[in-house]
Amino acid sequence: MNFDVRYAIRRLLRSRSFTLAAGLTIALGVGANTAIFTLVNAVLLRPPTAVSEPDRLVGIFTSDYSGPPYGSSSLPDVEEFGRQTDVFSGVMGFAPRPAAVGANDNIERVAVEIVTPNYFQVLGMRPVSGRWFASEQTAIGGEPVAIISYALWQRRFAGDNAIVGKPLRMNAREFTILGVAPEGFSGSLRGLVADVWVPTSNGPFVGLDRESLMHRGNRGTLAFARLKDGVTIDDARTRMNVVARQLLAAYPDYWTDVTRQGRRITLLPESQTRIPPQIRGPALGFVALLMATVGLVLLVCCANVAGLLLARATGRLKEVGIRVSLGASRGRIVRQMLTESVLLAAFGGVVGAAAAVWAGRALMTFSLPLPVPIALDLTPDARVLLFTLTVTIITGVVFGLAPALRASRADVVTALKVDTPAMRLGGRRFSLQGALVVGQVALSLLLVVGALLFLQTLRAAASINPGFRVDRMLMVDISPRPGEEGRSNPMQVALEIRDRVAALPGVSAVSWANAVPLGLNVSRRGTAVEGYRPREGEDMEFHYSMVGPRYFETMEIPLVRGRGFTDADREGAPRVVVVNEAFARRFWGDADPIGKRLSTGGQEGPWLEVVGLARDGKYVSIAESPRPYMFYPQLQEANSITLLVRTSGDPKLMTSVVRREVAAVAPTWLIENPTSLEETVGVSLLPQRIAAGLLGAFGVVALLLAAIGLYGVVAFAVAQRTREIGIRVALGARSGEVMGLMLRQGIVLAGLGVAIGLPLAFAASRLLSGFLLGSGGSDPVVFLGAAATLTLVTVMASWIPARRASRVDPMVALRSQ
Repeated sequence: MNFDVRYAIRRLLRSRSFTLAAGLTIALGVGANTAIFTLVNAVLLRPPTAVSEPDRLVGIFTSDYSGPPYGSSSLPDVEEFGRQTDVFSGVMGFAPRPAAVGANDNIERVAVEIVTPNYFQVLGMRPVSGRWFASEQTAIGGEPVAIISYALWQRRFAGDNAIVGKPLRMNAREFTILGVAPEGFSGSLRGLVADVWVPTSNGPFVGLDRESLMHRGNRGTLAFARLKDGVTIDDARTRMNVVARQLLAAYPDYWTDVTRQGRRITLLPESQTRIPPQIRGPALGFVALLMATVGLVLLVCCANVAGLLLARATGRLKEVGIRVSLGASRGRIVRQMLTESVLLAAFGGVVGAAAAVWAGRALMTFSLPLPVPIALDLTPDARVLLFTLTVTIITGVVFGLAPALRASRADVVTALKVDTPAMRLGGRRFSLQGALVVGQVALSLLLVVGALLFLQTLRAAASINPGFRVDRMLMVDISPRPGEEGRSNPMQVALEIRDRVAALPGVSAVSWANAVPLGLNVSRRGTAVEGYRPREGEDMEFHYSMVGPRYFETMEIPLVRGRGFTDADREGAPRVVVVNEAFARRFWGDADPIGKRLSTGGQEGPWLEVVGLARDGKYVSIAESPRPYMFYPQLQEANSITLLVRTSGDPKLMTSVVRREVAAVAPTWLIENPTSLEETVGVSLLPQRIAAGLLGAFGVVALLLAAIGLYGVVAFAVAQRTREIGIRVALGARSGEVMGLMLRQGIVLAGLGVAIGLPLAFAASRLLSGFLLGSGGSDPVVFLGAAATLTLVTVMASWIPARRASRVDPMVALRSQ
């Protein structure tokens, strides 16, 4: 074996150009697979850092009022779950919130988790320094205390060993640091980087008021439990079904859903909670799409390298013949050649793995327009390294096996008699190398069709009217510094800021809202409509947003009837609301909705009068059907403020002057997350953009590899048939006929690849239909365009060696043979 390795290394070093070309091709396939698997591993497979025995952790979900099973729970319910000591050794709850750490100009936005005092004990952790919360820290109020993350300890305190007992300035309040969490732990929501943990007793200090914490109807707490030794998850599920019935009997107002049935409690293993279970199906589908894409790329790379090795093995048939005649077995020949291919794959695997690490680091610098940090640990671990090693070895065997078997089966006498054996294409002598090219073309067609389908989806999304104008809109989050909320009237400050910004040159309109359509901040609230009796089980929760005066003019949302909001729609004035057409159709049909009334407090009121009817738009998803939606005047119901500035030019160029005007009115306010509405809306199409980018890039690469493979096949055929071509020319064949003869071989291979690839692409498009907009996967233009592109590229690849064949000098060709 050592001899095989040394001999293989010498041969690969002697053929540096071949080694480099084949190794980089393999690196492309292995690197792409490693990069995507690293992402999948970080999201789905990697156990939570520093958590003890995560297989004994289960997520607890309470069904939502409108029916979905994976809702959060109230804190009193979590406390009730914790009393089930026959199945759980502990139950903890947590609720994430944004917060601001630091003071003055050294403020940093972080994610905080408000946790039950036993949070870390249930996770089975030990602090790096200090201690965890005490069990008595449950009563609301009390001394502000906090646990900080290892990363925050290093980042803001330089790893100070005397950190315990020191103050942490957060939300304009001093918190006493009790301890430091283990390195690498960033909270219980994968992807959300939590840096601070505070007990539920301190909830009011970080934006979770006393009523939200203690009211059984406020379901904002996520929960995990640790199973007792010897208890299975099925045992715990049986017990929690009993608990759900007990809670329904004790608290029917809070434990009855829209169907008048009792809420359900669902337990899931920790491994199934790493992504929100309510989106697990679509998320896994998207992951499967990414893995299938890079798998196709790897197959194309394998076929390309196999073709190169096959041509190389053909040139070594004399060597193989000599070795066989000297007593070498066929198995010995195959082993030697497989050793070379595995070493070649190892070279490509190392380069590909390094490229994947670089890609992961680049991806970690990508940020979404969110108020708190979102990140994944894309550092390769043992699982990723094992995956890369497995893929590399399999790749080396896959692309090396066919050429090795082909060479080992060569006829010894023929190999010793001639310098290079004939290798013909077409007819009954259709070659293995030709079959590899056909496979490359078919797989390339799959990738190109996929890329075109997603590009078509993005184009279809761009052509959909969202119901508002997307371009030339600057968005800036403004808010009082945490802890200073009561020092000024935020709505009065917002009005003053609006007036100053509206007077700036290049600004055409200004308003604000707590959430914009197609953004990530989505909220619903229960609604009663005057004179309307809901059907049994009818969902009466609808999406809404709080908006400022002149919001509809600023967003350019058409009003069909009535009016939008003005400065007069403020606290103390009659309560009003604007609804969209879908809302009006559902409850009032063709009747004029102006003057109708609805309530968010049930049939007891208070009642809000409908003063405007807005055109239907897109609110949650660009592909959604019209859904009921409500707009409330934020001057009557203060909420978070996202300043909306309609500009006449590039909105990003207005960022600095808008900041200046905000600071002039509210010098202590935070000014954060300046972005454009286009960028925010673009996040809603992030999966399609990722898929289009990856499939497009890999489709181009696969297309080039297929063209190179076809070029190699035709060029090799020309070299092997030089004597035949010379004879044909000597007998009077014209150059066009010779060129057509050679060109026909490439066209036949390309045609076969397209014929095989088209039905496969059509079948794949059916699987992708859930991610596609517009005509979905049924547009014939996409398939014909992809087939035409592939045919054109492969014809061009065949034309170059065919043209060389047409210029063969018959005398030179005959003498060379």
